Amino acid sequence: MKNQEIEMHLRDKGIQNPVLLKAFKNIPDEIFLSEMLHPYFYEDAKIEEPVDRLEPRILFIARLLELLNVQVGEKILISGVESIFIMIVLSKIYTEVYAVETNETYANWSKEVCKNIGISNVFIKLGNPETGLKNKAPFDAILIASEFTEIPENLQAQLKIGANLLTPIGPDWAHVILHITERISKSEYKSKTIRENYFIPRPKHIPFISKIDFPEKDIIDEIGRNAVPFKSYSDFPMDHLLKRIGNSKVVLIGEASHGTSEFYRIRQEITKALIEKSGFNLVCAEADWSDAEQINNYVKNNYLQQDWMPFLRFPQWMWKNLEVLDFVEWLKKYNIKSSSNTGFYGLDLYGLENSIDLVLKYLKAIDPQLAKIAKSRYGCITPYLADPAIYGKLVLSNQLQSCEEEVVKMLFDLLKNKKKLDHSPEYFYTYQNASVIADAERYYKSMYYGSAESWNLRDLHMFNTLRSLLSFFGTRSKAVVWAHNSHIGNALATEMYSRGEINIGHLCKEQYGKSCYQIGFGTHYGTVAAANNWGSKMEVMKVNESLKGSFENLCHQTQIENFTLPLSNRDKEEKLQTLLSSPKLERAIGVVYRPKTERQSHYFKAALSSQFDEYIWINKTSAVTPITTAHAHALPELVDVHPFSLIDK
Repeated sequence: MKNQEIEMHLRDKGIQNPVLLKAFKNIPDEIFLSEMLHPYFYEDAKIEEPVDRLEPRILFIARLLELLNVQVGEKILISGVESIFIMIVLSKIYTEVYAVETNETYANWSKEVCKNIGISNVFIKLGNPETGLKNKAPFDAILIASEFTEIPENLQAQLKIGANLLTPIGPDWAHVILHITERISKSEYKSKTIRENYFIPRPKHIPFISKIDFPEKDIIDEIGRNAVPFKSYSDFPMDHLLKRIGNSKVVLIGEASHGTSEFYRIRQEITKALIEKSGFNLVCAEADWSDAEQINNYVKNNYLQQDWMPFLRFPQWMWKNLEVLDFVEWLKKYNIKSSSNTGFYGLDLYGLENSIDLVLKYLKAIDPQLAKIAKSRYGCITPYLADPAIYGKLVLSNQLQSCEEEVVKMLFDLLKNKKKLDHSPEYFYTYQNASVIADAERYYKSMYYGSAESWNLRDLHMFNTLRSLLSFFGTRSKAVVWAHNSHIGNALATEMYSRGEINIGHLCKEQYGKSCYQIGFGTHYGTVAAANNWGSKMEVMKVNESLKGSFENLCHQTQIENFTLPLSNRDKEEKLQTLLSSPKLERAIGVVYRPKTERQSHYFKAALSSQFDEYIWINKTSAVTPITTAHAHALPELVDVHPFSLIDK
């Protein structure tokens, strides 16, 4: 990546600080020639090396430096950054750069890099980030890029008067909040809080990716030896899977398309077993929070119909189908029979209009004055609810003032009034709706920065919502996540990461480690419910046979119709893991399917054994069945009081 390309990329992502941009532009060529952006223990995480992108983590640190308003000065203290790239950037701004590192290997490697390229003003120390470096204080700025539960007073005391400290505070169900502390005098400090949904932890669980192109016959034979066959979703080998999942806190179950019946059916059977036999109490779907809230109330036998029906927005068939309806009815009956409180929750950030409606309704009943304030603040974005993408375009073209400040203020007001508003599930749901509004506002602006930007904001929102649910419902809570393979597999094991994209799977693996179990799906051919373009009519389309050389085609060549393939790290599967760690093509069909351009539109490279802990194969699949007027009889209650009703009130 050339220096000018870096500067352009940062400008495209909203970085404006001229001192920071100049420092990025003046990075020594040697660091690129020797590929030192990645230390050797990160090397296995790369599938492709992009020429025009910064890693998500480095871009996040650049955002923090922008918020810190770095200026030319004497000393800066950094911790949790763990990026030689950033250290060298700061060496161009400050006379002395002090970095506190916790990883000895990285610290030694960074010292060696600095020495080799003639950087003599970066000083790397092993230590505790919370302690800082008192003997080198005071500092012009302090940046902590790892989470604290609270700001250490001794770090504040290491600031110069007039200097700032920035650190993420979390985690709790309010998500990560950035705190900027300014030292006013010897004993006085002033702080402000910023909601920043781009917090990206430094990868700790680095997947293994082989550079060897193994013979296809060896891979096919090994898949066949380890495959566990089954005939249909009703006789899926569940007990063995539950044993492999063990005491996991989060189980992420994917789908290779948003419109395949078999993926939905098997995922739901696994979820039922996890609820009944393993104590899982949260079902979290790649669905709008506000829509899922109605389903949640219904399965908990507390349903009150809203003025709007859930799942009316494109793509309706993704959740409003007979397959999901069967599970919803099962969960409702299970909660009654077992006196359970297992819920159904949406992780996504769409549904802006409905989330605003739910926030206002709650506040009108609890705090009418705060409701008036909320209505006024949300009034900024209300005219664009029919098409929020227009709002994003107008803001970025400077034709409209951003509503970000107003919606974030509302979020903080809800947080500040937590005790006053009653720390109840209703308050929690309202706070999450306010969080949707804040993140959706940013999302519709980020769409015009590029796909990686909007993708990351969306997946970070989904991950933070998942983490909020687990925190709010207590330490014994366990969650099942339903989302596309591209969201729940580990992004570090795919070419997504080289495009600057992260996902829920990667973030969960970082947060929960071995307590996170990831299950992917695949198919060779069949039919799928999808549209030709976003917003177009749904069709039942024929799925092309999988491309030669792809993981799907290798599974097809085993001639086993249906099987599950354990990929977790166990001795007897070591050979299988190795053979499937070499990157190959993998198919992903969303709500849009374009068979004529399938290679370009729907395939990406991945290392399967590092992407998932388990892979479920269905050779021939069929489309989901959307709920239409012809299925009104399938609704178990009067059609106008069921959340899957066909009537839009």
